[in-house]
Amino acid sequence: MKIGLLGTGFAVAHAGVYAARPGTEVVVYGRSPEKLAMFARNFGFATTTEVDAIYDDPDVDLVDVCLPTALHKEHILRALAAGKHVLCELPIAPTVAEAEEITRAAEASDKHVFIDMFMRVHPAVQHLHRVIRDGSLGELRALRSYRKAGPIWGPVDLGLGKLALEVMLSDLDYTVAALGLPREIHATGVTAGDGRAAAETVLRYDDAVVEYTASSMVPASYGVTHGFEATFTEGVLELHERPFERTGPVMRLTEYTPAGSREVGLSPADNYTAAINHVLDCVAKGTEDTLLTPRAATETLRLALDVDQALTRS
Repeated sequence: MKIGLLGTGFAVAHAGVYAARPGTEVVVYGRSPEKLAMFARNFGFATTTEVDAIYDDPDVDLVDVCLPTALHKEHILRALAAGKHVLCELPIAPTVAEAEEITRAAEASDKHVFIDMFMRVHPAVQHLHRVIRDGSLGELRALRSYRKAGPIWGPVDLGLGKLALEVMLSDLDYTVAALGLPREIHATGVTAGDGRAAAETVLRYDDAVVEYTASSMVPASYGVTHGFEATFTEGVLELHERPFERTGPVMRLTEYTPAGSREVGLSPADNYTAAINHVLDCVAKGTEDTLLTPRAATETLRLALDVDQALTRS
C-alpha cells in the first residue's frame, strides 16, 4: 500500500508506524527540505515539496493529513476528488460547518475517510465501553478523567485557548462515544502564561456526571499521564497510565467490587499504532469502518468547541 503523508510536524509519529508496517511505501510532502531530509534519513521514505505529486500519483492509495487544522477540509476533499482514501489527524476541522461538509463528502464517496480518534482503540477505553454496554458493573453514575501533558514534542502553545482541542479532545471523544453529548457543560481554567494552562470541566448527563481535568502545566520531564475512574452502581473501574515512557506504554486497569479488587489483564498499547493499523486493515480488506468516522468526529468537535467557549470566557 502506498501512502502520501502530508506534513513534517506530528507526522513523524505516523511515520514511525508506517516504517514498522510491512508492505507500506510512503512519500512525505513538506515545505522544508531540512525537515524532509530527516524523514528520508530516519525512515528511508521518499519526499517531495510538491503536494501535486501526491495527488497526481495513481499508486497512492491513502492520503494521511497531518497538516494544521485549518487545512484539513481542503485536503480531505482534494484527496476524495483524486480517488484516495484519507486519514486525518484530530480535530477534524476548526468549525462544525466544515466538519459537516467533510462528513457529507465522505458519506457520498466510495472511499474511506478516517479521523484519528485514537482513544477509541485504547484497550482500557474499549473495556470501559464494554462494561457500560453489558452492565456487568451496573449503571455508570460518575466518570472522572484526567490528562496531564508536558511538551514532549517540543515547545508548543497549550494555553487555555488550546486545551479543549489539543489536550482534551481525544478523551472527550471516548466520553461522547459512550454517552453522547451532555445536557450541561461547566468549565473553568487558569493559565500560567507561556502556553501553559489547566482546566476543570464538568459534563452533566441525565443519570451520570463526567468530571475532566486537563493540564499542560507540567515540564517535559513529567511526560504525559492519563487515567479515569468510572463509578458504577456495583463497582469501580480505575485506569492509570503513562503512554509515552521510553520503554513503552505503562498501564494499570483495576476493577473494584464488593467481592474485592482485581487487575484487568490488558496489555498496554501504542494507540497511534493501533489506530493506524486499524485504518490500513480496513483499506487493505475493503471493510467498512464504524469507529473513526467523520460523523462521530463532528459530534466530538461540537462538545470540544462548547468546552473551549466556556474556558475562554471563564
